Amino acid sequence: MIPFAVSVAFVVIVWLAIVILNETTGLLSCDRFPNPAAKYIAYLLLGVLMLMLAVMITGSALAPPTLKQLKGAPFYSLFTLHFILLAFLLGWWLLTGRPNLREFFNIRHEKPVEVAAIGLSVGVAGWIITILFALIVSLILRATGVLDEPGEPPAAIIWMAALPLWKKAVIVFTAMTVEELFFRSFLQKRIGLIASTVLFALAHFSYGNPLLLIGVFVISTIIGLAFYRTKNVLPGVIAHGVFDAIQLFVLVPIAFKLMGAGA
Repeated sequence: MIPFAVSVAFVVIVWLAIVILNETTGLLSCDRFPNPAAKYIAYLLLGVLMLMLAVMITGSALAPPTLKQLKGAPFYSLFTLHFILLAFLLGWWLLTGRPNLREFFNIRHEKPVEVAAIGLSVGVAGWIITILFALIVSLILRATGVLDEPGEPPAAIIWMAALPLWKKAVIVFTAMTVEELFFRSFLQKRIGLIASTVLFALAHFSYGNPLLLIGVFVISTIIGLAFYRTKNVLPGVIAHGVFDAIQLFVLVPIAFKLMGAGA
């Protein structure tokens, strides 16, 4: 119960900070609530979302699903978190008076070739930087005795490695769109790059592997910088998709073949 209490206390503090900062400094100034009631309902919606995520992620981290459980679960259950995030975004959009969706999500596509080029380069460069950074950290931690030799990869990684191509494609597509719309278009625009990146990494805490979490933090920072520079979510969506596709279609299968691991 202590881990749940700690995670709930953490999100309550963060939620209160957001509410207080908005009331005192206009933290959510990009939102135009039509009336005070809509604003307070939005506060409540945000609090409920944060509590749900805290409980879900903490529970998954404490008791990660086994390979047998993952194989027996319906494929759509993998997207529960994404469904919740989409429902929240819809609710927030309605409460803020249904603003233009392009403005709400920071979608700009006036120069599609340039947008695609930025997204592709950020995705590939981000993947290289993330791998190098994780490798350096791993070598340092092992040299100092902080980190043991790598053990069994998370069951979720083993399960995804054996999925058909179309299921991997669905995973990549939903992650690149839903997660970027929430963590970049919604969160980063309101609470900043560092805070949104930290929350992005914490949302992947169920991986349980410190090096994976470091990788998530690094690539989120790189994509967040691209969003900050371009004020456009599309390069980040493409970069996220490129990064996940390299991992899921190339790196993980090759790693499992070299290890001789089966699903």
